[in-house]
Amino acid sequence: MSTTWILVADRARARLFAMSDEDRSLHEIEDFLNPDGRAAGREIEQDRPPRTHDRFGASRHAIEPRTTLREKTARNFAQTLDAALERGRAGHRYDQLVLIAPPQFLGTLNSVLDKQVRACVAAEVPNDLTLADADAVLEHLPAHLRPSGAARRH
Repeated sequence: MSTTWILVADRARARLFAMSDEDRSLHEIEDFLNPDGRAAGREIEQDRPPRTHDRFGASRHAIEPRTTLREKTARNFAQTLDAALERGRAGHRYDQLVLIAPPQFLGTLNSVLDKQVRACVAAEVPNDLTLADADAVLEHLPAHLRPSGAARRH
């Protein structure tokens, strides 16, 4: 019996579903929250940016960070999700994985995925379905992973 995990995520929330070959319905097995994911960058920023002196003279200016705090919190959340997926892979809890996320977070998630977890990815769907019910998630799965009764509506 083969099990597929479906991770439905954005930078603030993730839901992990499981679907087995014999049942072919989705069961939510875990929910993840990232409270900083919904906050605007200025809301999570607590300290002033570092400052430096100019080469000549006594003036000082702020050093702009290379990545925004929003990007950092999204990356940290993606690493948390990767750790959960790696634990599941190491525990032989799934055989294949489907990632469903908005395009920008999907890219962040792909950049942090462990190589062995990455090898289990059967499909990626660039949509935000974090608030969708299980039936809507099933409808967005690629045809070869969808149960025969879950035909996609247009």
